[in-house]
Amino acid sequence: AATVLRHNRVRFCGPARTVYVSTAGVSSFVAEDGPASAGGGSTSSAGPVVTSGTGMSGAASNTEPDRVRPGILHSGNNPSASQVVETLNITDVESYPRLQKPFIDRMWLEVKAGNGGNPAPHVNRSPTLKGAGYGGHGGAVYLKATHLIESFLDIPERVKGEHGGDGKDTHRGKTAKDFCVQVPVGTIVRHRVNSGQFTSEGRRIWLPQFRYQFLRSDDTYVVANGGIGGVGPQSFRKGDGRKGTPGERVKLELELRLLNDCSFVGMPNAGKTSLLAALSRAHTRIGPEEYSTTRPHVGVISFRDRVEIRLCDLPGLKHGAHADKDMGRRILRHTYRSRVLAFVVDVARGERPETDVLEEVEMLRKEACSYDPLNHEKPWLVVGTKCDSLHRDALFHLDSLYFRLRARHGREVPVVGTSARFGLGLTRLVQTIRSLLYPDQLEQVHRVQAAMLDDRLPGVLHERFTGELPSLGPPQLLLPDGSRTMPRPGQK
Repeated sequence: AATVLRHNRVRFCGPARTVYVSTAGVSSFVAEDGPASAGGGSTSSAGPVVTSGTGMSGAASNTEPDRVRPGILHSGNNPSASQVVETLNITDVESYPRLQKPFIDRMWLEVKAGNGGNPAPHVNRSPTLKGAGYGGHGGAVYLKATHLIESFLDIPERVKGEHGGDGKDTHRGKTAKDFCVQVPVGTIVRHRVNSGQFTSEGRRIWLPQFRYQFLRSDDTYVVANGGIGGVGPQSFRKGDGRKGTPGERVKLELELRLLNDCSFVGMPNAGKTSLLAALSRAHTRIGPEEYSTTRPHVGVISFRDRVEIRLCDLPGLKHGAHADKDMGRRILRHTYRSRVLAFVVDVARGERPETDVLEEVEMLRKEACSYDPLNHEKPWLVVGTKCDSLHRDALFHLDSLYFRLRARHGREVPVVGTSARFGLGLTRLVQTIRSLLYPDQLEQVHRVQAAMLDDRLPGVLHERFTGELPSLGPPQLLLPDGSRTMPRPGQK
């Protein structure tokens, strides 16, 4: 009987199958949960039969099983190399946690600052600015950027500042504290201004106007100033007192465009999230179905020379994404601050792929440039994923893509093949991204150790040296013009 190492349940379009890996070499076998299996193996209704790489668990058989065509998962005691690779790559890989935290990158906000306090009635103001003749100032509302939050999920839609206190007894009104709203770094603040026009449904049309953007942590911006506290009259005869002024009321539009150095742009289920998880510590759910990534994720790569590169994993794109307001434009929004665009494609497409890998790369670049024309000027590269699937001609499609891109664009386009599952090509990918980000920076290499200096004196000769010693001749002097001359007799 075979010694079973691993037992994985695998999903297929047909009936469920069971994969067994034996310890006798690198051999794998598959049996269906049914009355019969494909490719020469047989099972009974009681369950799957496990075969070994060196023999059968039942009666011995000297006949070699017929090989099936490459690419079909089968059972047998002598599988080919392509069938072993297919068996190792066909398993479903799913990571946890399943739930992704909701992500909000655009919202409308209504802000009302606090009103100024009123002075006490029938009280004159004092020249010393003390007493009940002065009301407190209202609290202002300001925004502060921080790297501790990632979206607008916890920001309320209505923010109201504290009102200033009124003058009372012999004390002036208390000044209210300012209200701080923390926003993620990369937030763009716009004021919604009334245009005076109405829609067909009778609703007002508000036009956004740019005000500020947060590019550094701990930046602050006051969006609504609090009201000024009132003062009492200088004398009852003059009657020049006034009440507190109301605080400002504004309507804001907040938009988040994530700060990143390189964005992964690709079709659904192209391997972008797996690539980000293999390159950095950012990890989220990785599933076999399309659109398993529902929000952007940012990971950081740190180098020894304290250089940091921020990678952004975007959800999958489809054709016409630059005109899709519901999903496409919301995804491409986060390429605005990217300095390098990495187009991720799945190169494991088999012998007769349904879509051409080159046309997919051109479509992705066209969608990114149609959304923002500035993406035309950014450097870009192509990342081929799932290169470990050798049974699906991954390396052939990768080489073909490289030469076809060079022929179409007339220059060298960086094309890097990777395998996030086995960690292949990740070092070269990181070096390529860094060279595109910092082309003038020296590349770090490992220092080669120098050879050990042998300063030991030679050993004692076994016999007397009787040969002729070499003669160097009289010393020569070097003149300022570079010529040499012999010293005069008696001259030192």
